[in-house]
Amino acid sequence: MSNKITRLDKASWGGCMVFASSSVVTPLCLPEISKTLSTSFSEGGGMEAARTFLIFAVLLLAGVLAHRWGKKPLMVSGQYLIAIGSLMASYAQDYPTLIFSLMVIGMGGGVMEAIINPLVVDLHPKDSGKYLNITNAFYPIGIMVSALLFGELLTMGYSWRSIFRFAAVAAFVMGLIFNISEFPNVRLHKDSSWNLMRDVLSLGGFWIYAVAIFLGAGVESALTFWSRSYVEIYLEDLPRAGAIAVVVFSGGMAIGRLLSAKLSNMIGPKILMAGSSVLGLVVTSFVPFVTTLTSFYTLLLLSGIATACFWPTILAVAKDSLKADSTILMVLLAVVGVAGFGLIPWMMGIVGEYIDLKAGFLLIPACFIGLILMLKQMWLKVN
Repeated sequence: MSNKITRLDKASWGGCMVFASSSVVTPLCLPEISKTLSTSFSEGGGMEAARTFLIFAVLLLAGVLAHRWGKKPLMVSGQYLIAIGSLMASYAQDYPTLIFSLMVIGMGGGVMEAIINPLVVDLHPKDSGKYLNITNAFYPIGIMVSALLFGELLTMGYSWRSIFRFAAVAAFVMGLIFNISEFPNVRLHKDSSWNLMRDVLSLGGFWIYAVAIFLGAGVESALTFWSRSYVEIYLEDLPRAGAIAVVVFSGGMAIGRLLSAKLSNMIGPKILMAGSSVLGLVVTSFVPFVTTLTSFYTLLLLSGIATACFWPTILAVAKDSLKADSTILMVLLAVVGVAGFGLIPWMMGIVGEYIDLKAGFLLIPACFIGLILMLKQMWLKVN
């Protein structure tokens, strides 16, 4: 419980990277999976929706159990569930079996998503905004590392099934690391978690932050999930080129979150989010119209920087602004964020199937417009 980096901080960074790796396998391997299992655009988007549906459901349960059992057993079990689901996916012979496997991965991801940010607040209660941005920076770093490694393996001829097995091993090792780590002693609550949830949901300000995190998470997921497919359809057909697109976007996210950790105290989190929203609106409006790989990469980098701050900064601002139990508050906001994480790519897939994928990408600037409107409401609440 200090403002210094601890050993558990570093383990949490690794957990974020493994969680990211499990989430990026499907979009990176989507063209190969689609060929093997004969899936459509909407079914491709449905894969992400299936994984995030279980994250959504487990988040609530994990928040309740954390109050009763503590965070350590949940962190450990989350990693093991990701490992089991990834191994199952590697043996899937049809679409329903793959969906079930992704749901198991989603269960592990839901536990991780519920616990990781409240754990950071336990470790750094006095400067949680800074450390939430630092810890969450390792999610896009994990995507970058995974995209580079997995994209290269796909280019070398390894199957998508092997990629899922790599992810399973990484999650299993991370589970062992959490198992031997010492967690902070935090008082376990006797109060009903459901009553605490009801109290949070009754706060009018909660719903402003909820809509904002839904939109911010949706943008993040959409650009991560569909970038490789966009490159392969419209710009370049080598797996490496599409994987680099994911790396570029995630690199922008990592840079943006590390910058946000510095800037949030200098200019204030709301100004930081307002500037990011305007930059994101401008940049993503041009994405569907580019015709060269270099231009697409450049816009993805700027989009990553613009998108980076929303998830951790919204959590930090909500914690400081709303009088509520911090673990339950973060869990409920994460539930809504995960809904956006799954639904926006699915909606883009549906638009891609009935019109084309470029039209689906126009949903992203629409999300930034919504973010600008929500930030205005946050300002009005404060003033």
